[in-house]
Amino acid sequence: MININQAIIAGNVVKNAELRYTKTGKPVTTFRVATNRYTQDGQQENAQYHNVVCWVEAENYAGLMRGDFVVVTGELRTRKYKGTDNIERYITEIVAHTVTIAVEGNKSNFGNMAEENVPF
Repeated sequence: MININQAIIAGNVVKNAELRYTKTGKPVTTFRVATNRYTQDGQQENAQYHNVVCWVEAENYAGLMRGDFVVVTGELRTRKYKGTDNIERYITEIVAHTVTIAVEGNKSNFGNMAEENVPF
């Protein structure tokens, strides 16, 4: 039996990408992407927010800025961690295989959205 775990999203970066390094020096870039869903009559519904993690070519995506329109392909992964309050939490992320920058910066619709409208 074949198992498939593939996610494809296209949306706007909602927070500038963060580049960090593991204890062994391996780079990892993280960012969030908003995707919108529309009704049949063209009305926008609430946005969904996706956490994206880039291990492959991580340093290439460190320059992603809020408002960039990207297409991300990868796989879904859920992991657990303990917060600073020592409570176990779960997070679902897209571990990116490829990231394509389709439109940079304020050339996309999201770049003009007020900062206070982003729910995090």
